[in-house]
Amino acid sequence: MGNSILLAISGGLDSMCMLHRFANNAKEYSNLYAAYVNHGIRKDTNKDSMLIKKKCEEYGIPFYEIFINPEIFEGSGKGGFEAIARDARYNLLFELKNKLGANFLATAHHKDDQAETVFLRIARGTGLKGLRGILPERQDGVIRPMLGFTKQDLLEYAKKNSIEWQEDSTNKSTNHFRNKVRLQILPQMESQCKGTINSLAHIAELSQKIYPKAIKILDSYFNPFLVSQTKGTMLLRHFYLPAMQGYGELFRLWLGSKGINWEETNEDLKFYEKLQKKASFRFRLGKVHFERKRGSLFIY
Repeated sequence: MGNSILLAISGGLDSMCMLHRFANNAKEYSNLYAAYVNHGIRKDTNKDSMLIKKKCEEYGIPFYEIFINPEIFEGSGKGGFEAIARDARYNLLFELKNKLGANFLATAHHKDDQAETVFLRIARGTGLKGLRGILPERQDGVIRPMLGFTKQDLLEYAKKNSIEWQEDSTNKSTNHFRNKVRLQILPQMESQCKGTINSLAHIAELSQKIYPKAIKILDSYFNPFLVSQTKGTMLLRHFYLPAMQGYGELFRLWLGSKGINWEETNEDLKFYEKLQKKASFRFRLGKVHFERKRGSLFIY
């Protein structure tokens, strides 16, 4: 496998530290590229791109600025904006990654981001899959080489190496719950109980280790019922859920490993009860449909 990498650089502390680290070890990689995604929303984005371009020229790393069409944000609410921006950002970065023939796309998520993600998922109610947090490497080629560093580590690294960065003005707003967790809740928890950040990140590390082992065990139980599977659809034959506590959640975890997911609600329990009986039924959880006919369970 090659080691050509596209670095996603925002101009902030974390990504500028990542750019510096990769530039210092450029000989270890076949090709390095850097990209800045301009959302077209903030007035100070030119400062970000100018700083990144300047540093990339110093390091000898090709720099690309790619633009999101602001029209895609029209009509989006506070929560919708973040999701739309994230999807658009990744879509553009993957397009560039494929065009350049890079093997990996590196983002600068660090340990504080990991703790924040795990905290939010626990607060919203999550299972083993969600507790894995931000994965260090995804199947689509996204890597997170900075996950081992805290924000404080990066501040010290930047000071030691005289690294310039730009503060994103939107990160200071507490209008979004994620920012409130980052700026208020987690710092307060860390001050009251030192080591909170590391502890939350450790939960993610443990979950990442346990998850594939758990799925392997679940495969050995559920796979004998599996007749066919395509993207987003599945057929199970002669499958009934054991009338034992916890098996419904295990079935949901197994389906999630196959790409079939839904947000957990009180309706899940009704679904698990139907799976324990032999009667035909139709049921919907989120966007996932379940239908049992003549003993076979169709999922689509």
